[in-house]
Amino acid sequence: MKLFRTLLKLVRREIGLIIPDRNLISVLLIAPLFYSFFYGSIYYNKVETDVPVVVVDQDQSTTSRKFIRMLDASQLVKVTKDACDMNSAKKEIISGNAHAIIFIPANFEAELKSGKGSDLKSFLNTSRFLISNDINKAVNEVSATLGAGIRLKYFQALGYNLEQAKELVEPVKVEIRPMFNYTESYGDFLVPSVLIIILHQTLLLGLSESVAKEREQKTISSLFSYADNNIPTAIIGKGLFYVMLYSVYTTFFFSVNFYIFKLPFNGSVAPFILLTILMLTAVVFMSIFISSFFERKIIAMQFLTLSSYPVFLISGYSWPFEFLPLPIKAWANVIPFTPYSSSVIKLTMMGGGFANVYTQIIHLFILAIIFFAAAYYRMNHLFKTTQLQNI
Repeated sequence: MKLFRTLLKLVRREIGLIIPDRNLISVLLIAPLFYSFFYGSIYYNKVETDVPVVVVDQDQSTTSRKFIRMLDASQLVKVTKDACDMNSAKKEIISGNAHAIIFIPANFEAELKSGKGSDLKSFLNTSRFLISNDINKAVNEVSATLGAGIRLKYFQALGYNLEQAKELVEPVKVEIRPMFNYTESYGDFLVPSVLIIILHQTLLLGLSESVAKEREQKTISSLFSYADNNIPTAIIGKGLFYVMLYSVYTTFFFSVNFYIFKLPFNGSVAPFILLTILMLTAVVFMSIFISSFFERKIIAMQFLTLSSYPVFLISGYSWPFEFLPLPIKAWANVIPFTPYSSSVIKLTMMGGGFANVYTQIIHLFILAIIFFAAAYYRMNHLFKTTQLQNI
């Protein structure tokens, strides 16, 4: 009961430390909500539609015009212009009015009808890989559909019935079905990770600023006094408010934000709750440890603000973790974002449960213990320092 009252006093003390500080208010209360909706709204449409392309049709035949109509009817692509030559088409690419050139050669229809086949060329602006991949996908699908129709008529003309002609057109049928992210949406893939990095980084930054502020204003001895000079109690009490606050944020993000942005949550809730608590706890202890080396709040903010992009890039979310260099993997495994982000993919998109994320649970548990030990070592050092200064 005494421990509960002590922790409650420390939580109240932390709230009193935050409220008059506009910087902490902006990082802890404004930034998480603002950025979660701002960044999420960028990917609200999730998939690209009607990406502009330009066509150079040197055949001007019935078949080439049919191909252009089919391409324009695709959800992914919109034919904005039928250029007369490659030079004018390239100008459309350079000006940004189109992202690809589809080149239909002369004798396109004649070669197809003769059974020789014809080469259809796509010139893609691969400086934007996501768009170029979607254009390539649309062109391949339309080409395959048109080619299948031509081959079907060819075999029927040779005397085969419809069923026989279908078998000859496609002797090996390939059926591709996405197991997860059925719409192949970039938004469904990216927005959950954006929400996680907002949680991770604003917590890291806010708590680190709070600890650095204590050192800057020389109120660290007051923290120990509130905790009855008990180091573990001081660490837990300092971080308890942040765990509670960010538990609320997590619940809000993965319910309200997921609903607004139509994101799937197909897995089990229980392991998600456990993983979230372990992640927040590990980040709290890591923040206390890291920030204990800073004597000024502004320095802590400047240093840790730069960590957001590296944390995201080395986590294995945007690039497969197994293909990262070994030293980068070692650093990534020390950051709580890494196991948490991979587990969230399994739980939200892939419909996983405890059996699919138990390694991440163990990983986060170990990180929480390691960072608690590190935070204890540093806070014990600061406690002894303040005692010597008070003599």
